[in-house]
Amino acid sequence: MEMNIDRPDILLIVLDQLAWKALSCYGGEGKTPNIDGLVENGVAMDACYCPFPLCQPSRAAFWTGMESHRNRVWSNGRSWPIERIDESFPTLGETFRNAGYETMHFGKMHDGGALRGFTCSEEKETAIPDWNPAFPFNMDTYADVYTVDRAKEYFSSCSFDSPHLTVLDLINPHNICGWIGKNKGVHENAEGTGELPELPANFDFDDIANRPLPVQYLCCSHVRQSQTVGWTRDNFRAYLAAYYYYLSVADRHIGEVLDVLRDRGKLDDTLIVFFSDHGDNMTSRGSVTKQVTLYEEVTRVPLVFSGKGVVPRKEPVKGLCSLLDIFPTLCSIAGIDAPAGLDGIDISAAIDKGVLPPRRYVTSEWFTEWGYTISPGRMLRTDRYKYICYLEMNGEELYDLELDPGETRNLAGESEYADVLAECRKLLREHVFESSDPFFTLQVKVDPRWRCHDKGYANHRGCAAPEYKGE
Repeated sequence: MEMNIDRPDILLIVLDQLAWKALSCYGGEGKTPNIDGLVENGVAMDACYCPFPLCQPSRAAFWTGMESHRNRVWSNGRSWPIERIDESFPTLGETFRNAGYETMHFGKMHDGGALRGFTCSEEKETAIPDWNPAFPFNMDTYADVYTVDRAKEYFSSCSFDSPHLTVLDLINPHNICGWIGKNKGVHENAEGTGELPELPANFDFDDIANRPLPVQYLCCSHVRQSQTVGWTRDNFRAYLAAYYYYLSVADRHIGEVLDVLRDRGKLDDTLIVFFSDHGDNMTSRGSVTKQVTLYEEVTRVPLVFSGKGVVPRKEPVKGLCSLLDIFPTLCSIAGIDAPAGLDGIDISAAIDKGVLPPRRYVTSEWFTEWGYTISPGRMLRTDRYKYICYLEMNGEELYDLELDPGETRNLAGESEYADVLAECRKLLREHVFESSDPFFTLQVKVDPRWRCHDKGYANHRGCAAPEYKGE
């Protein structure tokens, strides 16, 4: 690490459910002037992946620097409750606090105990009127309003006598989930929705019969997907409009906090790291939000280093990286010894030289959202190919991301890709063995009622598993 930074102040800005493809720096349509400003003054990673495309598992993983199968935070709770991570596991907050940093966290936790070492502000809500009735606010936005006010108060009055590691942890654009509930089933788009974005090229999905069972019946385990039954193409376009709207709300909140740092004369002295815990399907393959699947839209996330000590680059840095890399990279930047056994690697060379360390692959995991269905899966992404394996009925997916970036055609059963499939299987077995991952010994739990309707999300009938109340 050659960056000449002596214990910089660090601000981590985390959003919830932001797919990389929504941002303009990755070719998206999001209107995010404050995030765009971070990119213009920083370095974006082109292909960063989350360790688990679900809130609590992903957060527990990047705050501990450990893959989910190691810290055992494998769900969001409910019927698969999560115990707080073991005190012996290292955490980012504890590591920096022990090194003399003032460690503060504002906003969403949902961390399984992985925020140990941070002084965490309360999670409360401040209700505000809707800015546009077509895109109503709910507890997600209300929580962000409260979070931003507390962060602004803190930065307005803190002394900066010691180095700071501060987290601004916003929930939006997650408000999109509640928007689906307000617009479930057959409906007309609300007045005020405005000009509708075009659907992505991979919206139309004719490969459903060629996907593993957990994907074929995603609507049976995922409440929000089941609520889209009856939607028209324009309803899905309105979903995109709402998603971009809630992203713009998050961007505005980010700008409010950055303005306080600017007023204090500390913005240029702060290293800012911007990322998201996981992505959103953004209507790709007719899917919304996230659940079960391990496609690009839900596993690939933005990662931007900006501000103090960063030489801006016009294009995202090519190569593979993971949110697990944040922990060791920040330790390297701050001159702190990283705890032994972290699963990520130091990628500070990407900030210095625009080059990511070479790696054979990155991975992501799936287990369950709430415990009502359990469909263990693993994703392994190489430079060109993506391999996905689910335990249920030995379901496999293989994609050539160079020729098919939208993952529209599963190649796992095609003879001309037999050698690629065999190599990916080998890499996964090696990873499972080397990381002591119990994947191949895990159990599938799916009631037959969640595998009984005609394939295709539009054919879903009745409730989804988390809503089921019994006969």
